[in-house]
Amino acid sequence: MKESHIKIKFLIYALLVCPILISQAEENKFVPYYQFNFSEGLSMPSKGDFFANHEVDTKVGAQWAATDRFKLFGLYDLSYEGPGLNRSEGRLFTERAIRHSLMAEPSYELPIIGALKTRVFGIFEKRRSGTNELWGKGLYDYKAYGGSLGIERKVSDWRITPSVRYTLMKFPNYTDLLREFQSGGLTAEIAGGLIDQKVYGAGIFATRKNITFSADYNQQNFNKEKVVESNGTYGSSNQQDKTIGISGEGEYTLWRFTTIPKVSINLKRSNQNFLKFAFFGDTAPVFVAKNYDYNEIKAASTFLTRLTQRKYIYTGLDLNWRNYTNRPPRDGSGAYISGKQKNFWAAYSFGFRWKSTEYTTWTLAYSFVFASSNMKFESFIPYNYTGQMIGMYFTVNP
Repeated sequence: MKESHIKIKFLIYALLVCPILISQAEENKFVPYYQFNFSEGLSMPSKGDFFANHEVDTKVGAQWAATDRFKLFGLYDLSYEGPGLNRSEGRLFTERAIRHSLMAEPSYELPIIGALKTRVFGIFEKRRSGTNELWGKGLYDYKAYGGSLGIERKVSDWRITPSVRYTLMKFPNYTDLLREFQSGGLTAEIAGGLIDQKVYGAGIFATRKNITFSADYNQQNFNKEKVVESNGTYGSSNQQDKTIGISGEGEYTLWRFTTIPKVSINLKRSNQNFLKFAFFGDTAPVFVAKNYDYNEIKAASTFLTRLTQRKYIYTGLDLNWRNYTNRPPRDGSGAYISGKQKNFWAAYSFGFRWKSTEYTTWTLAYSFVFASSNMKFESFIPYNYTGQMIGMYFTVNP
């Protein structure tokens, strides 16, 4: 019932705000921005019950051109993510999330150098792993604040933007059962904030006509979380995670056919280890060093066949390979076996898309999802399954 109320509020909000934002603005001074996405469907996984999946996302913003050189863009984003099959590893099908985001981006055109782009933002997210969990009590609820600084410059036919970023993330509810067991009694600390972190990033974004390319480096420095040692205790070093990402995307059209291929490579390295306890009170847990290091490749492509000026046949393919460099897989009982854990996930979609007006698009789609892994212990998180989804998608993008 509460989720229905949330969706109704989103729809009412969108219908009230949209006509105002797309009204005539003062030329060259104030340009409103609005985007609304809504989806509703049915998911049928091979493991677990059928469920309804739904997502709502609305963005409201504006750009103000104060002078020929100075511009200010502001954006508010409110989104709700319901249950779904398209989940990253470690997340349940039933997980839900509500997210508020605020962003302001001043930019100033500098002679010779290019456009100086700064950004400040805040993100507030709440998660629920199931219907029996209360909003605001999720283990991975977080607040994030940060900013970035970049310079956009035209080089030949390319627009290139190098940038640096800083983000402060707080997880008020996160705790660690191992630490609670070790502390015991009155010293047990269930208070959150254990994985609060500072994230430093640098990257470059380049675009040329129908091609985009990006490369990013991020380093997460944890404020309190220590690295677990092989003797079952926490050491003196704080956890530090590093990720490198490279991605590219293009769009190509030939007559009535359009294809949009995407590819990305992600590498994660962490100094955090893992202890596997066979049972409560196990005095000889199995130690796995560098448990969270992995290499990941993602490839996707969207194909559009134009039937008329406003009607298309849509097909899409998504592929994801994640290979852990040190983590061994488990058998059905949870015991480690030889080798390294390898996950594969794929989704194939097709449907019909039509533009009912200049600014609105409807899509009716069917998706088939396939997940496979040599990780066979699935008491908590599914790794091997198939699933089907049927859904309707609606977009407003003036």
